Amino acid sequence: MAVDALLLLLTFALGGVLSRISLCAVAGMQQFIAARDHAGLQRLLLAASAAGAVLLMLACAAPDRVLLPGEAPFHAGIILGGLLLGAGALLNGGCYLGSVLYLGSGNVNFLFTLAGMATGSRLAETRWPGPAAAGLRMTMGAWPLAGLVYARHSEWSYGAVLESLAHARFSAMDWIANLSALLLFAGAVTGARLQGRFRLQPPAWRPAARCLAGGAVMAYGAAQVPGGNDMLLLWAIPGLTLYGTLAYGSMLVAIAAGLGAAAAWPRKRAPGTVN
Repeated sequence: MAVDALLLLLTFALGGVLSRISLCAVAGMQQFIAARDHAGLQRLLLAASAAGAVLLMLACAAPDRVLLPGEAPFHAGIILGGLLLGAGALLNGGCYLGSVLYLGSGNVNFLFTLAGMATGSRLAETRWPGPAAAGLRMTMGAWPLAGLVYARHSEWSYGAVLESLAHARFSAMDWIANLSALLLFAGAVTGARLQGRFRLQPPAWRPAARCLAGGAVMAYGAAQVPGGNDMLLLWAIPGLTLYGTLAYGSMLVAIAAGLGAAAAWPRKRAPGTVN
């Protein structure tokens, strides 16, 4: 029980950290393409490295008690799922982690992202079932920021909770995972308020529709990998899995291609342009 309480506290703290430090892949790539500024991408690398250091230290300290991701056999869904994650993140205006940041800052449009994720998870089940989830190597340990949380409970993420709700797997739902997902957003809201960055922004139909569609595409892609970009960045890649690197790399390629095309389009369509 004490360990579960620590897990909940860590999840709340992770939400607070996300409200301070943007780990949004879309924002990081946009910053790089527009201004050749690597800061956003460096934060992603730092987050994965820190999570990896924690996971591997725990694995060395207690090799028979730590939960690490298992390697998944290569399949086309890894690449396709990553590309869909990137396309959905572009449409949504933020990835899984970025959505926590923006919703925590008061942008209510991103509530529709959550609804879209539930819808996308449901569509993945009925139209194109995703591959079996990657196996786990090693067993559940007694330790529960991100590396510690995943080492304790790999299915704590809000994407996993939404998937369970969409598939009506209520009997398999874990109250710790459910509460952890809620506390992630509570931590983000608390962090934004403490920094004076919380600004309630009511939904508008156009951005809400984009968030709904983007969330659906992201979740559909996550079902093919399997795993959203939060799990890929903070658990699968730090756990040294090839599928996590391939999926996340594919997502970044899709984001970069979309942003590059958007930046080039006005120049190509501008009147008086000489080819």
